[in-house]
Parts: sequence; C-alpha cells; structure tokens
Amino acid sequence: MYLYNNHKKRRRMTMFPSIDHSSYIEKTLKELSPFTPMEKAFRDYYQYTHQMISPSASEILKIKSAYEHFAYGIIHAKPDNKVSVISDSKEPFFHSAPFHIMKHPRYIPQKNHTHRFIELFYVLRGNCTHVCDNRHYHLTEGDFCLWQFDAPHYIHSNNDDVLALNILIQKPAFLANFFGVLSEETILSVYFNKILYGNGDSPMLLFRTGNDKQIKNMICFMYQEYQQKNLCWQSVISSCLGFLFAELLRTHSEHLITSAKEEKSDFSLEILRYIQLHCTEVTLEDLCQKFNYSSAYLSRLIKKKTGLTFKEIVNGEKIRQAAWLLLNTSRSVSEIAQEVHFCDTSHFSRMFQRIYSLSPSEYRIKHNNK
Repeated sequence: MYLYNNHKKRRRMTMFPSIDHSSYIEKTLKELSPFTPMEKAFRDYYQYTHQMISPSASEILKIKSAYEHFAYGIIHAKPDNKVSVISDSKEPFFHSAPFHIMKHPRYIPQKNHTHRFIELFYVLRGNCTHVCDNRHYHLTEGDFCLWQFDAPHYIHSNNDDVLALNILIQKPAFLANFFGVLSEETILSVYFNKILYGNGDSPMLLFRTGNDKQIKNMICFMYQEYQQKNLCWQSVISSCLGFLFAELLRTHSEHLITSAKEEKSDFSLEILRYIQLHCTEVTLEDLCQKFNYSSAYLSRLIKKKTGLTFKEIVNGEKIRQAAWLLLNTSRSVSEIAQEVHFCDTSHFSRMFQRIYSLSPSEYRIKHNNK
C-alpha cells in the first residue's frame, strides 16, 4: 500500500466508528475463560506427569484416556519427537470457509508440528512461549505473530491465565488478504516475503501491539463473527483480515520482532523504512552516518536482508514513486523523472521498463484505461 506522500504523519484507520467494540473484547474473554473438556484433559495430564497431583490408579487411567483422545484429534500426538503435520483442507478446520478462528487450547501437548495452511496467533491475556524452528519467543498480551510456511513450531501455554486465539487461513486466502496490502512490492514487502517463504534469517514475524485496543477489538470482532455466522460473515471476516494486516504494518511495523535471540525490533527494518521515505535524496554515506555503520558492513546487511543492493533498492523505490505520479498527476514523463531525481529521462525510461515491462507512457495509458 504505497503512498507517494508517505513522508506525512501516519493516521490510524478507523473501523465501524459507531460501534463500541469493547463489548466484543468483554464477550470474547468471558466465553474463552472457562476450561473446555479438552483443556481439562490436557491440564490433568500435565499436572499428573509433572507430579503436581497424586491420582489413584483408576484416575490415572481416565487421565491418560482423555489425554490420548484429545491429543490425537489435535495433532496426532504420539510419544516420540517427530514433527507432526496438520492438514489444510480437511475437517474440522475448513469445511465452510477458507479460514477458521478458534481458541488456542491451554496445556496443549508440546509437539513440534507444521501446517499446510497459515496460522496467525494473538495473545488476548497472559503469557506463553512460542518455539519456532528451535527459537524461543516469549509472548505476552497484545502479541500477534505469523511464521514461515512449513516452519516447525509449538506453543508452551501451561498455565491457567493465558488466553489466545488462532486464526487459521488457507494459503490462497492469506495471500489475497495479506499481500494485497503489499501488492505494489515495496522494499518492505520484499523483506516480508523473504521471511514468510523461508528465504530470510528469521522464521517468524512478531508484532508487539501491547495495549492497542483497536487491534484487540478487531480480532475479537472477527472471532464473534465466526462464531455467529450471520449474513455475509465470510466477506466481513475477509475484509477485517485485510484491514488488520494494513493496520499492523501502518502502526506496529516499528515494533516488529524477528530476532528470537535478542527479542528486539528488527533494526534492518528501520534502515529500509528510512530508504523508502528518503529514496530521492539518500546516499549510502548518509545512511552509514545516520545508523553508525561502515559502508561495507551496511552494504552486506542490506544485501543479506533483501537480496538487493543499496542502489537497486533506491532506484526501485524511485521508480515506484514515479509510477504513482504517472497515475495520479498530469505531469510529463520528463517532469516526473526530474521529480524523483533521475537526471537523464532516457535512463529513467529504461529503468522503468526494466521493472514494469512497459515504458512510462505505456504504463500510464494502460492503467488509466482500466
């Protein structure tokens, strides 16, 4: 979602302003707080295996039987260390829609597993630990995460207080909602693509949204829509997902965590944002001075994170600004080339053609006729 005037202060988007969404939070927390039979079975088994309770022989048999019943139904858990695979299009997840919103069971068995669908995870209350590709992430209230396709992971949620939601999405629906927000292929979208498809050096994206009521409202609203299934509920949830991703990127990308080892915001994102905002005048020397890196190290860091050189990133962002100007102003090609700091219009046109497979004039005609 690239805006040419992106140097202006970001504004929060507002959704359903006439509705008091706090009621959705209260309703969702009230519904999710009681223990389900599954959670009771998992908790009993956890407390038994950790010698926190002393059941009789007959009670032990009941505990084991209940555990095996629910554990098999969730992740086909067996007493070994192999990675389980959860299917994508079979019951019970996707029988009526391309997404499924559910409470994350407390005390669920800690078995490494992968998906053939996308799993989003949001912490409504309490704390838990997410282990993704053998990296440990401590999660707390307001944390929202998604991880690489096929990355082995599990959630450590062995306490009564934690409440979390899973949003499971089939891959085509996820791409339509999430990457529609990033369809202009800015340098940030390239970076997110690298992580989600396993080409980066981090297995997960973690947004620390803290006490952001709008994010929490939105997620609880989607959960209630999914439970009630009123008229057009699928369209409503699909729209909410797109809005949610846009809002996360707009207001919380500065709180994005990718390093489990350090559990701090990804510093390379600050660099990429700075390039995107100042692409028409930034130089590598400017960047080195601002972020206190040597040119050699910074060049290697940028290449590692994006697969592109500093010059390729800058030129790409300038060309995308030019594309916006072509469609939203009546300025000539030469005027636009000068505005995005290309001294040579011919060089600008060649660069534009390389990225869009159209000349600037052809691009303007094609898209204005849609």
